[in-house]
Order: sequence, then C-alpha cells, then structure tokens
Amino acid sequence: MKRSILTMGILALTLLGSVAESHAQGLIWSLPEDGTLVRYKGIYKQLVRRPDTTEGDLTLTWDRILEIRSVGKEEAEYAGETVPCRWIEIKVETGKSPEGVLDAGPGGIRMYKLLVPESEVRGTIQEPVKAGRSVFASHIAIVRGYRKIGDEPTKELEANLFQLYPIISLLRHYTTLKEGEKGQTSVLAGDFATTTYTGTFAMETNVYRSTSTGEFTRSAEMPFGVVSWTAKTVTEEKGSTDPRTAFTETSVIEESMQAIAIEQNAESEFLVN
Repeated sequence: MKRSILTMGILALTLLGSVAESHAQGLIWSLPEDGTLVRYKGIYKQLVRRPDTTEGDLTLTWDRILEIRSVGKEEAEYAGETVPCRWIEIKVETGKSPEGVLDAGPGGIRMYKLLVPESEVRGTIQEPVKAGRSVFASHIAIVRGYRKIGDEPTKELEANLFQLYPIISLLRHYTTLKEGEKGQTSVLAGDFATTTYTGTFAMETNVYRSTSTGEFTRSAEMPFGVVSWTAKTVTEEKGSTDPRTAFTETSVIEESMQAIAIEQNAESEFLVN
C-alpha cells in the first residue's frame, strides 16, 4: 500500500512536469576533484488530501539517502567540439529504516550515470546564448547517460538533457531565485560558510496547478555546491470547465536533506552492460 502511494505520487509529479518546459534540479553548482562523493540524508514526506473519506488525510513518510559522485574524466564531442567532460553518478534510495538501516525495497533505488560537459556546470541558473544575452538554464546538458531502477536492466537515456526533479529530488532550478543571508551552516558533513537561497516555481493548466518552493544553503567549500535544503511541491486540481477559484489542494510532497559525509577516492557503482 505505502509503496504504491509513493509510486503514484512520483508519477503524478512527473506528469505535471511534462506539460511545461523541463526543469532540472539545483544540486550541481560546481565540479569538485574527480573521485569526490557527497552523501545526503533526510526525509521524504507525502500528504494526500482525502476529503471524501471518514479516515481523513493520509500522511506517509520515508527516509532518503542521496549520493552524488564524480567518477572519471573523458574528452567527448559536444556542440560540434571536443570538450572535457565528467562522469557524474547520482544514486537515491527511498524507503523505511525499521532497524536503523534503510530498506529501499524493489524499485526504491534509482541510479544515473551522466557524462556532463564541464563547461555546462556554471554555478548559475542563467545560460549565455549570445553576447550580452542569457536564458534560464532549465536542464543539465549531457553527452550521454544511463539509468538503472531497482533490479531492472540498465537503460541508455535517449535525450541529451537531464532533469532530476521530481524523480531524484524535489529541489529544482527555480525561475524566481532570491539570495538571502550569509552565515555558517553546521551539518554532519562539517561546518561551511554558506549563502541561503529561496526559490519558487509555479505552473498551471486548466486542470492542474503545481507550486514548488525551496530553501537551500550553498557553499563554495562544499563539493557540488549544496549543503542542505528543504523543498515542497503543492498540487491542486479542478474540473476543466471550473473557474481558477475552484482549485483544491490534493497533495503536498516535502523533502528535507542535509550533507552527512564527504568522501574521496570514490569509485563507480554503476555497471553499464
């Protein structure tokens, strides 16, 4: 029951994200030394509104571990040129921890191996297109990539654009991003000089409305850039002919994560068949 609810929530968010231009996560702001791994841990929670049942709303909570690692350099052709690229692996496990050890279960582990042009990791949400002009960076450009979900066979990604929202993380690139206070953030991975950012992204169709908000701390001292974050997506629905005032909240999905470890000499966990 709980596993099916989690899957339904992820599928619903995926469908919502597909009706507008794709937007990526906000997890990779910089590239550390090759062989670096950052591990995050936190909570993934889903609230399902059930106004038509006597049991009331349903709240489900899972533990989550997310890892990002750099596992190799390679020269590859991108945009008509041979450029330096980096193999980045991302792994997320979502499940329960009945005895203190996370049990993701079938389908609860998602792994991606991406060959990313180093020039595409700019530390900004803006992508330069012409002299003096830039556009919102709505994805991570990749040369090629692979995914593996649970025990399923490894599959090569067809697109040369990659997004982590919402499958990997609720944190995303926000169209409205505000820089906040500077200070020190202490997490299990260490103490870091950070800047706090808050972001908002909203999208709407005639039947769905989705509002994503997030707050994260970013540091030049942290490999890949992000120290901690909280992110939330609120989904509302209405009938296709109903007025906008008829939108009713149907679900709230939240994620709260922080870096718990930084490791060196990390090796690939992803076997490409």
